[in-house]
Amino acid sequence: MPEASAFDDLVREFFAVWFRFHPDAALRAGVGDYAALLPAQTDDEQAALAGYLETLIVALQELDFDALDRARRIDLELLVAMARAEHRELLERDWRHRDPMRFLPLAEIHRLTLLGPSDLRDTLAALLTAIPGHLRLAQAQLQPMAELVPPVLADAAVTAAEEGRRYLRALTRSRWLRSRCHSCGELEVLAETAGEALAQYRDALLGDIAPRAAGSAGCGADHLQLLLRHRHLLDMDPVACESLLDALADDCDALLGAGADQAPGASSRALSRVARDALNNACQAMAERLRQADLVTLPPAALRIAGGPVSPRPGDGRVDYVPDLRKGAGFLYLADGDNGCEPALTRAAMSLRCLHLGWGGAHLLAFAGGMAARSLPRRLSAGHSLTGGWSLYLDRRLFDQPDTVADERAAALHRRRQAVARAGADLALNSGWIDADTAVERIQQCISTGDSAGREAIRQVAALVQHPGDALAAVLGWQLIEAAAARNAPGGRRLFHDRLLGLGPIPISLALRQSLGAAEWSAVRAAAGVAGADEGPLTS
Repeated sequence: MPEASAFDDLVREFFAVWFRFHPDAALRAGVGDYAALLPAQTDDEQAALAGYLETLIVALQELDFDALDRARRIDLELLVAMARAEHRELLERDWRHRDPMRFLPLAEIHRLTLLGPSDLRDTLAALLTAIPGHLRLAQAQLQPMAELVPPVLADAAVTAAEEGRRYLRALTRSRWLRSRCHSCGELEVLAETAGEALAQYRDALLGDIAPRAAGSAGCGADHLQLLLRHRHLLDMDPVACESLLDALADDCDALLGAGADQAPGASSRALSRVARDALNNACQAMAERLRQADLVTLPPAALRIAGGPVSPRPGDGRVDYVPDLRKGAGFLYLADGDNGCEPALTRAAMSLRCLHLGWGGAHLLAFAGGMAARSLPRRLSAGHSLTGGWSLYLDRRLFDQPDTVADERAAALHRRRQAVARAGADLALNSGWIDADTAVERIQQCISTGDSAGREAIRQVAALVQHPGDALAAVLGWQLIEAAAARNAPGGRRLFHDRLLGLGPIPISLALRQSLGAAEWSAVRAAAGVAGADEGPLTS
């Protein structure tokens, strides 16, 4: 198949180049070849990326779509969507002059430690060494145009830089790292130098950038619509979602009843310390629960519980999931206890974590589709509408039952309410109807009270600013799955779910169109009230 060979060559060439600009994305996909790099940020590098994306789009459009097999057609649509969305972002919204959060490489370092490559020490040393210069260039990018920075991103970056300094110090002094790397004394010195650079970056944000920050937090209604179309493959007017989100919020409030204004926090059943065996037991119980519910075929891949490095945000009971596609196993990493992480997870919250990161969520999505679903275009696609939508749908299937434990049902309902609130804030903020301060107030009303509630709300709103449309796409995906299930699942719900998830973590519109056919997809779209979702391939 010459057309298939040409497409495969383009995919290999694209990611070999693209990962050099996005080494953080390579780590998310489990590719460690670029781990010693930090994201590119100079004018020449950004111009080169834009030019390469233009060339790629033209080359992909010249392929004969109908001559490709089904798997490659899916990957082609995803690659075109990915290239178009990023190309428009580069042309219209240069992140280097408005997003101080994106210069912080802390998530990349954490992901590197979770993957644990054989050269972990050398790669970590290279990243720590590069941080001071990287942040100096960041300040040079931000300071001349500080007025373009949204205040909420400046605030979030200040907090992230402060937390990052503590994270690097805790990581390089942890027993976890010392058991895996030699010469950790040198890593400690490098981490201190990198931490000083983070402190200087924080001080620059506080002293020069934050006081002048006045950029618009929202991307604008037109750009939001463009992102929905080209990132999430939902070709629709976002304004049409307002009434749907209002109705979902009202439904959540009605189900929550008198407890709607207060999220459940730690209780007498709270787990003062989540041990690995407790997490393992909870995951096994969730697997059995899913088997009994007969909702989905669990993957044959093993799910293993392991101790991991200190989290970038300690204290929230963080659990990270990483699939090892070569070994056919997934790992849930719980921060080792010696790092001072004292999670305040209730048993209900642990059940939800096990569901969404384990057998019903990330682990399921990583292995449900076999080898075709593990292609790089699928692993890196903006699949929030399916992954986020499936998570909300599964919550409802499992926890909206009369015999559900009250704590679990309440936790799931609050999680759903938060998701709807984020989607509503995403729509309103990025359409220009509200400002960031109002978005923070809305989000804060839906999260647990406490000293960190305001900081967490700012972090969530910063994510809405950085990734417009993602939160909205998750709730829209949930509604599309509900509508599709109502039409196709009676008497065969597990088969429907298996077909839906078997294509990998891709946009829900593409998953439903491919698994149900164009005619049924059109009917589902109408039944969900998500008018104007995409009609077909966006490769032309």
